[in-house]
Amino acid sequence: MYALGLLLLFVLEMAVLVVGGWWGWTLDAAVPVRLAAAVGVPLLLAALWGVLGSPKATVPLRPAAKHTFQAAWFAVGGVLLALLDRPVAGVALVVAWAVTVTLLRRAGRPA
Repeated sequence: MYALGLLLLFVLEMAVLVVGGWWGWTLDAAVPVRLAAAVGVPLLLAALWGVLGSPKATVPLRPAAKHTFQAAWFAVGGVLLALLDRPVAGVALVVAWAVTVTLLRRAGRPA
């Protein structure tokens, strides 16, 4: 079950990156700006995750701070989905992350 939970978290992380690109592409701007946003937003999100949020983050955070960062990161994904007129999907993304992390922590194996 632990591996399944980690797999779900990974899929949710990738979903946030995809949503970032999708949101960037839908901006009301010229194609070069949209393309830059569609590439840049996921790159920025991935860099932040790698530096602060991942299990092998380059800047180690205390558990509470790491959990707060991760919650904010997934909340950004939810907000971007809401901005794409998909508010239910945004809420589902955040809830799926929260439930998965909670179950993993209750099992004694934090993500």
